[in-house]
Amino acid sequence: MPGQGKTKIWVVSLANAAQRREQFARAVPGDAAAWEFFDAHTQLAPSLLHDSGATRATHGRTLRGGELGCYSSHYALWQWLVDSDYEQMVVLEDDVYVDWPFLNFLIGHDFSKLNIAYLRLFAKIPSRWRYVASPFLDRYRHLIRYTGYALGTQAYVLTKEGAARLLQHGKQVRYPIDVFMDRYWDHGVPNLAIYPFPVLENFQPSSIGQSRFEQEAIPLAIRMQFKFAKIFAKLRMWQAHCFGSGVTRTLRQNLHGRFSG
Repeated sequence: MPGQGKTKIWVVSLANAAQRREQFARAVPGDAAAWEFFDAHTQLAPSLLHDSGATRATHGRTLRGGELGCYSSHYALWQWLVDSDYEQMVVLEDDVYVDWPFLNFLIGHDFSKLNIAYLRLFAKIPSRWRYVASPFLDRYRHLIRYTGYALGTQAYVLTKEGAARLLQHGKQVRYPIDVFMDRYWDHGVPNLAIYPFPVLENFQPSSIGQSRFEQEAIPLAIRMQFKFAKIFAKLRMWQAHCFGSGVTRTLRQNLHGRFSG
């Protein structure tokens, strides 16, 4: 298949997460496509820019160490892809269950030729969405486009072009990584997903931790900045939602006739 030799599968995992790694590896069948653990970052890489005051003004709270490490990990993988000989990659986190036969089938496709720069294989929130193509890849799968926050970086496919575009807009850290990736109105990468998802999240505590959800005292001036930023983001989101039919239409035209029911 044309995409397999061009696809790298990375599994993001903390280097000391022995139990998680063992659990993940134990669930991988012998005929699964080749994959490799990527040692997750525990702090932000020096090349990335982060200002806690700016983050509170745009996201409403301070980003914790685990979130910064997570952001840095995914950013580093995007940079790896751009610098590599691979054309696309699958990024998984170590707390997921994968439908490996379908993933083997999935990576046989060249997503650049399908004009799909980024494809979610999982989402944490039932956000607003639109059909793009149905069926997609096989009879019972569908390509959808999220127009709101879907959240989660547990599993996705990314092409070299998609990685370059995210890198271009992601050096200044203002949001958690999944929020940044969902903000397609900022970076221009459509938030596409395949449904039903071929990946599920296992029920276990997050390695990022729960402290990020604790109440935080924020000065009034920064709270006001955040409120205005939130209103502006909603306006941008709705603008993209209401007038973004051209993105969907272009994808539909490109995919027309490729997959039959």
